[in-house]
Amino acid sequence: MPDKQMELDRKNQKRPSIIVRPTQLTDAAALCDIYSQPLAQSETLQLPNPSINMWESRLENMPIGVYSYVAEVDGKVVGNIGFEHSQRPRTAHCASFGLGVHDDYHGSGIGTALISTVIDLADNWLQVKRIQIEVNADNSNAIACYKKFGFEIEGTAKAGSFRHGEFIDTLYMARVKI
Repeated sequence: MPDKQMELDRKNQKRPSIIVRPTQLTDAAALCDIYSQPLAQSETLQLPNPSINMWESRLENMPIGVYSYVAEVDGKVVGNIGFEHSQRPRTAHCASFGLGVHDDYHGSGIGTALISTVIDLADNWLQVKRIQIEVNADNSNAIACYKKFGFEIEGTAKAGSFRHGEFIDTLYMARVKI
């Protein structure tokens, strides 16, 4: 019974107030912290033990067509999304993203807020028709979140990525605006 009560209490808790804003150079340390978390390392393609200098360099040298946003809760950066709009003429209608959420904030709506932000950018400002993503086949929470936004599984890449010393399958998902 205690486990059921804890689950009910968690579901009934008020969602945190989330602010999504463009990423700034001063967010490098927070991004380093997010992508140093065990789940973020397992469920993204980031390598373990990132440095603040690496994040500063990435933020200082953002390529054309790449948009980065962070999610804040109570002034703390707890999530990040990088959205890449293809600059190639024949695929300019396509984009992709990568997303990371601090382990302590999974299930708090951070991913939903970040994805909503880039979908608005894609649909209403960039004329993006197709958003495509890759996700670890065993990441059921992320897959469910993406499906909520209309993403569909298009295929599986057997041994598509490498994690914790073994190859894992990757799902290709996409949302095509009709």
